[in-house]
Formats: sequence, C-alpha cells, structure tokens
Amino acid sequence: MKISSIDSLADSLRIHWANGESSSYHYVWLRDNCPTARHKIVGEKLLDPLSIPLDIAPQRVQSSGDRLHIVWANDGHESNFDPAWLYANSYERNSRNSRRFQPTLWTTDQIRQHLPEMNYEAVMGDDEALLTWLRLLRQYGFTIIRQVPTERETVLKLAERINFLRNSNFGVLFNVESKPDPNSLAYTSVKLNAHTDLVSREAQPGLQFLHCLVFEATGGDSLLVDGFAAAEELKRLHPEDHALLTTTPVRYHYRDKETDVNAKFPMIRLDADGNYFEIRYSTALLAPLDIDPELVVPFYRAYQNFSRIL
Repeated sequence: MKISSIDSLADSLRIHWANGESSSYHYVWLRDNCPTARHKIVGEKLLDPLSIPLDIAPQRVQSSGDRLHIVWANDGHESNFDPAWLYANSYERNSRNSRRFQPTLWTTDQIRQHLPEMNYEAVMGDDEALLTWLRLLRQYGFTIIRQVPTERETVLKLAERINFLRNSNFGVLFNVESKPDPNSLAYTSVKLNAHTDLVSREAQPGLQFLHCLVFEATGGDSLLVDGFAAAEELKRLHPEDHALLTTTPVRYHYRDKETDVNAKFPMIRLDADGNYFEIRYSTALLAPLDIDPELVVPFYRAYQNFSRIL
C-alpha cells in the first residue's frame, strides 16, 4: 500500500493511503514496533518498554513510496517502516474488525447442502489439501474425512498432521463403547444429547477426532449442532438469557475412582472482542449451581431456552 501524505500531530502520525483510507499511529506505538529493535535472526522484540517516553516525538519524518523514515527526538534513533506492514497492522476500528475471522454459522438445511468433506489420502499426502482442510475446520467447526483406513492408530496419524496431541484421564486414544463398569455415560447405551466433551477441564479440546472403525449397531447416529449458531439464535430470541449465559460462571464436575476435576466458566464464552469463543454444555456434568440466589430461576430459564434451541 502506497502512502499518499502524512500529517504530524501532537502524539501521532496520520497516514493517508493511496486508496483513500487513512490511519493514525501513536508515536509510542511506532517506537515500540521499530523494525530495528528486533533480533536479527528470530525476529522477536528487544526493546524494553520502560525505555520509551510516553511523550516521545519524532525529530524528522520522511516518506517515500516504499518506506516511512523517522528520526526520534529523544535519542536520535532511526526507524524505517514498510508502509504495507503499517497498513496491515492499522489499529483503526474498521481495520481491526476486518482482520477478525468470522466463522460460518449453520443450520441443518444449510449444512446438508455443503458438507465440509475431505479425502484421507489427500489430507495426509498433500499440503494444499491440508490447508483446505484446516480452513474448513475453522470455517464450520467440523469436517468429515472419507476413506480413512480402519486401523486403530490411523486417527492419531491424522491428528498429528495438524499438531501435538493432548492427553486426558481417558487417554490420548480410547474406544467409545458400552462397558460393564463404565466411568462415563459415553460408555453406556444411554442416549447422549448434544453436548461438548471434557467441560470439567480448564481447557476443553480444541479439536476432537472420532474414527468409526466398525458400525454394526442399531441406532447410535452422531448428532452435530452448531453451538455458536444456537447461541446467536438465543441472543435473537431471548437477549436477556444470552446475557446471563455469557456472564454467569457455572461449575462442571467429573469424578470417577481415579479422577476428580472441575472447572467454572460461563456456558457460552466470549473472547476479549465479544466474539464466540467456546460452548460448555453438558447436562450430565453441570454441577449444583453456586450462584447468587436471585439468579437461580433466571439461569434455569436461560438454560432451558438454550437447551431447546440446541
């Protein structure tokens, strides 16, 4: 992006871009992000923030088509910025909003028309296919991988194609099957309604991999729900319930003979920018409420309305 002109203000530069947009950059921000104040090999910042005066100002500012040159008044240090880098890192509200990823929220009818599917051999053997798969995962929150070999360890290889694996009390790899002495409803024949797993842990799984090796049972179909879409529907229909479930931490508790874990978070979690971060929903593992008495009935109303949508 080319610089059209620059205004030097009391505490910042106002850069006017060739496309008609403009961005402000505070001097203290520019000095902190000086490219020469980074390690030449690893690229990490070296500058101590305490060394930057809050009222720092430039002695001289010059611009050309491919760089912005600043000489600082306090110590004579020189900074050279790539205009394209400055444009990409503008912290104007519109620029920040444009950089925030927005996933595709889906309903049954919508996802039926465009199931996010990939082929196992393609994902494992081709980096372009891997990138496509990762983008689908980010866009929709799930994918279906077809033609996966039915060897038990295959799912680990697929997961490791992305990143390292996280363990739990169930193990890195475990069979979901009915057991005579179960330690989870997943190991029984009881119907499992929509839920997220490991809600009682501080960090829920970022991704889970379910690999169907043999399917000879009657029933047992998998149920997929877009929790973010359900949360958005709750916000549209019952905004006060949405506000309650995004701001009221509740406790989730799991315990068996060897494990006792619990975590306390809102059922619908938002990130620092107010976007959906995660859903913690498990009717089986929601612990007795530990909230203010006047919130109990409103919470159950919100909980039921959210459950109805899910």
